[in-house]
Amino acid sequence: MDDLIIKFTPAITDNNFFVNKDNYVSEPEPSVNFLPDWYRRLSRFQKSNNISKLHPVNNMGTDGSAASTKLCMPFLDTLTSGYIFSLDYDLHVDLDPQGFPTLSWEGDSMIVDKRSMIDVAVPTFHHPLHFGWKVNWYCETPPGYSMLITHPFNRHDLPFTTLSGIIDTDKWHAPVFTAFFLKRNFIGTIPKGTPIFQMVPIKRESWNMEVDYTIDSIELNKVKEERRRISIFAYYKNYIWQRKQYRKGISNGDESIFK
Repeated sequence: MDDLIIKFTPAITDNNFFVNKDNYVSEPEPSVNFLPDWYRRLSRFQKSNNISKLHPVNNMGTDGSAASTKLCMPFLDTLTSGYIFSLDYDLHVDLDPQGFPTLSWEGDSMIVDKRSMIDVAVPTFHHPLHFGWKVNWYCETPPGYSMLITHPFNRHDLPFTTLSGIIDTDKWHAPVFTAFFLKRNFIGTIPKGTPIFQMVPIKRESWNMEVDYTIDSIELNKVKEERRRISIFAYYKNYIWQRKQYRKGISNGDESIFK
């Protein structure tokens, strides 16, 4: 089966961009390339919780093992799904005399703008200033597919929060500004290459919800649930989980092949 293709095309028209791309915008990359260091350092088994602080007390997980988040495949799937847009330049954050953030960078492209109004809920502990990441790429998905744009999943360590949206990128390819808010406790530099938002392709389909109270369905699900006992740990990883692939293919005009 052939891979589905997401096509990214730079929106930069400056001829210098094609001569020295390193001084302009970063290419979108598979999210797996941005696994944070704190996740890489996790051990597979550890008791990271203080039992006295847990209510109800349970430091072993639902399967009775001391498996850590490193063995939680749903958590990993969110970190590695889709593609990441990263920061094109170092972004310097300071505060003005009124305590509001001021942003600056050394680069040839626009990467951030500021909106004159706030008409959405401001995330808790963030500055009430509505910023936007500038997307310097066109994005095109196959017919019937949209793109979920969101804050990098499970990256609460980042000094900002990017808002979420879904764009029908099979019909609308134009670059957009992606809204974000800065955390109040941050002053410093957000380094070039920091993931600023994640893009996950989703197929547009119609759904209906069904609630099933029948005894047969309940018992069948209980049997499936108990099957996890055949594995001391990582039943989901070993018997249920399927690897997802979001690769970077050949670039037009580039000799690189899938990484």
